[in-house]
Amino acid sequence: MAGTDYDVILVGAGPAGCAAAMRLPAGARAILVDRGDPADGRCCGGLLAPDAQRALMRLGLDLPETVRVQPAPQRVHVRDLDSGLEQTYRRRYWNVDRAKLDGWLLEEARRRVEFLPHARFAGLEREPGRVVVHMVRDGKTESLSSRLLVGADGAHSAVRRTVFPERPGPRTALAIQVSLAAGKNLDAHEVFFSSRHTDFYAWAIPKPGAVLVGSAFGDPHGARRRFEDLLARMRESPALGGEILERSARLLGRPRERAELFGGAGPVLLAGEAAGLVSPSSGEGISFALESGAAAGEAVGGNQPARNYERVFRRLARRVRRKFLKARVIFSPRCRRVVLRLPWCP
Repeated sequence: MAGTDYDVILVGAGPAGCAAAMRLPAGARAILVDRGDPADGRCCGGLLAPDAQRALMRLGLDLPETVRVQPAPQRVHVRDLDSGLEQTYRRRYWNVDRAKLDGWLLEEARRRVEFLPHARFAGLEREPGRVVVHMVRDGKTESLSSRLLVGADGAHSAVRRTVFPERPGPRTALAIQVSLAAGKNLDAHEVFFSSRHTDFYAWAIPKPGAVLVGSAFGDPHGARRRFEDLLARMRESPALGGEILERSARLLGRPRERAELFGGAGPVLLAGEAAGLVSPSSGEGISFALESGAAAGEAVGGNQPARNYERVFRRLARRVRRKFLKARVIFSPRCRRVVLRLPWCP
């Protein structure tokens, strides 16, 4: 590190932290830290829905062709294993390699800020007009001083848990995913519901030479066994019959109450999943991460960063809250049975 005194410290180098770095005011002295290396990839289906596409455009970013993959699904095929009902509707996705997406965003962010990988947030002390942030790297504790801290470190945010213990983060689900060798061509985003296995949904997403199949489980007890049972049921489809190439897992935020949405206070702002900003119905979080991260970065340049950020956070939080009802409907077997009999209009 060139020094230990900054205008802002960004914790978490995923989409939220990178977006914050890109929208910092000119001349801001900033460092972006991450406990791992985001370019290693993560458990994610790698589909950018229209909201995420628009968020990238608002950042002035043109997604490189090297990040995109084919096929790009243009429709969603829903299968309810509880009722046997099916439904198909159109949705224009961008299909991406998630590791390359994160690597590209990080590369863009590093044009503007220092980057410190493999550094774990370990605590914070407040001083007049400053915060002192403690990071653990290679077994040693390093302290960085800053005017502001942005916590963009995911669903199980260490920043949120440490700084705001009275405001616990959103409930989480354990997302489990496997990569299957591609069988019969799959050109749709396949969605499966099975209340016997999960209170969420399962997905199958085509990739070059492979299919990503995963689900999330609100109750982690026995989740891996239930996932294997669900996977076996899904693999009855010819398109999902290939051998398992790779496995991954991570925590996914699943906010269900207004109190779980919190953008921070004072010199500490929260963005992305750390703030609870993720769709409770689909699990989509990239659009919220990009928009909230960008707003946090822009707020750094004002005299009242927390107040400036709060305006955007409230708008994003309202978007999440509107999806609470949708989540209750689609994850109820009885309601879902009714909806799937109607002409589909997502």
